[in-house]
Amino acid sequence: MADSPETSIESLLRTLAVLPEVRWYHLADPSSAALDQLAGHFGIHPLQVEDCRHRRQTARVEEHDNYTFIVIKALHSGSGEPASERSGAGTRADLNSTPEGNPGDHVHAAGTQPSVRPRFEDFDVFLGHNYVLTVDEGACSLIPAVAKRVAADHSLRTPDRVVHTLVDAIVDQYLPALDQIGDFITHLEDRVLRRPSPTTLREIFRMKRLLLDFRRVATGMREAVNGLVRRYDSGAAAVRRQDRELRLYYRDVYDHIVRVLDFIETYRDLLTGSLDIYLSAVANRTNEIMKVLTIWGTIAIPFLVVTGFFGMNVDLPFQKNPHVLWILGATTGALALGIFWYFRRKHWF
Repeated sequence: MADSPETSIESLLRTLAVLPEVRWYHLADPSSAALDQLAGHFGIHPLQVEDCRHRRQTARVEEHDNYTFIVIKALHSGSGEPASERSGAGTRADLNSTPEGNPGDHVHAAGTQPSVRPRFEDFDVFLGHNYVLTVDEGACSLIPAVAKRVAADHSLRTPDRVVHTLVDAIVDQYLPALDQIGDFITHLEDRVLRRPSPTTLREIFRMKRLLLDFRRVATGMREAVNGLVRRYDSGAAAVRRQDRELRLYYRDVYDHIVRVLDFIETYRDLLTGSLDIYLSAVANRTNEIMKVLTIWGTIAIPFLVVTGFFGMNVDLPFQKNPHVLWILGATTGALALGIFWYFRRKHWF
């Protein structure tokens, strides 16, 4: 006898339960048919199901009659599992990849630490009145850490507090990633001052693109968290009385994101300064090269003039003198030394 749909969905929920005491379910494969079953059971709109399957969504909060749909941008570091074992749906950024290679290639620059590869991926949350459904693509290291924290604190075992713990844990990953980026920028500034090169210039522009991506994600997250603050400030009917104080905790998360944006702007200014230093260093180097070439070209003028005259097919003074070579050599040498002495006196080199 075949299982009834109710039995099937209950079995699926038991399989996806993160903690036995909490109605928190996690689905690691948004392309599976299980998502359709869960959507039918919880009354999730097909558009949100489509958003879960089509990644690269903007961080946002959408209120519905019986649930709230939240898209969070989780940061996945490149250190750890190989990039080939993860999906390429997220936004990738490599601090130190070659322009010809893939953005996710792990490359080492000369004298640098291993490159950091922050990558943002969608982390979808459905917050219902008495359940939380999270959807992610691939194995997420965030889930075990948050589950351990929720299991250790009984006050976190409500759907709203589980979602806040998830959002807080995701935003807490941003600042350490920015610290690594800041260390790399400091090293990049040293390289610009010591020996500017086209490779350094490429890395500066790569870093600017990375920070632009980071800023776009952080701006979306700021608006999403602001939406959650308004949700608990307004005292919506779906919010339990004991969970309304979460507005204070979400304001703290909001402050963290504002700090992230401040750091991003600071690092962008540092990169702009490094770019100006690079262009000035290259221009100064070009001027030095042109100055040396000009000086040596000017010193060589007497030799060119004299040899040009005596290369003509006409009679010239001293042409038949047996010592003409020594006379011309001494004359041109004296002229060259005179020019050299004049340049030195003018402090042109």
